[in-house]
Amino acid sequence: MKRISLFFTILCMMGFASIPSANADCTRESLKGTIDKFFTALEAHDPSQLPLASDVKYTENGIEKSVGEGLWKTAGKVLLRRDLLDTQVCSTHSNVVIEEPFDPETIGPPGMSLPGMEPRELPEEGTLRPIMYGVRLKVVNDRISEIEAIIAREHEFAFTVESQLATKDQDWESILPPEERSSRLAMIAAADDYFDMFAAEPVVHTPFASPCDRWENGLQTTKSGMSTLEGEDGQAAAMQDHDCTPKGLVISNHGPRRFLVDVEAGVVVAFVHFAGSLPDFHVFKMRNGKVELINAVIGSGCPSIGWPIEPVCKQ
Repeated sequence: MKRISLFFTILCMMGFASIPSANADCTRESLKGTIDKFFTALEAHDPSQLPLASDVKYTENGIEKSVGEGLWKTAGKVLLRRDLLDTQVCSTHSNVVIEEPFDPETIGPPGMSLPGMEPRELPEEGTLRPIMYGVRLKVVNDRISEIEAIIAREHEFAFTVESQLATKDQDWESILPPEERSSRLAMIAAADDYFDMFAAEPVVHTPFASPCDRWENGLQTTKSGMSTLEGEDGQAAAMQDHDCTPKGLVISNHGPRRFLVDVEAGVVVAFVHFAGSLPDFHVFKMRNGKVELINAVIGSGCPSIGWPIEPVCKQ
């Protein structure tokens, strides 16, 4: 049954690959400009500065809100930003560290933690501090029609924002030479297979470079001896140095995935409802057909990701 489903998924993806962008004038420059405007408006707490569609939809950690609510009221200065530009579907994704005043009401109860990690000391209320943030924008006819935000604060899984800031020199945005790029379909397949590798003995394999390193909510989880969460079999997997495979950690319920791809920069992002409970995006940097870097942000628990899951060809 899984092979049949995979066959039809591949056919669907192949059909999608030939469909041009709905916006013929959607370019890297125009998308970058939209992102710039978005963060200017976000810091100003003023969504009226943006060209929004009349039916724009906005979510934070899977919960639908009115544009102007949630982080729109508290966002500060951007400290780190990496943009993915998908001109084929006229959408973007930004992986960001942003400032926000601390409010104990926004962090909720502690979520999942890694074995051996001490609870974070919380700042005083009102203290300006960095948080993890990711946002997907969809542009239709030069207007933003979808805004999907995932936010991680102090009580989220493995929250180590200082370590994320320490990766500021990583290059996620430079255009790759054509000979080092992978196809859109190959990049989606690599990201998709990654989540099916959360098994004792995976039947699929993402092509990882050596070395390959991964950060989850800022914490580097490709260090020898680091133990992950217990899987569905009650066992924890030990991580190895510079090895991105999740093999050995058994978590099967990630649900369908949605993807955006920046072929020129070699970056693909997957949006998932991780373990059926957490809003999550994983960004993969690929070169010469292999994944070199992974950066994930995992938000607070929610009953659903808040967006309809569609076949890849309908993105």
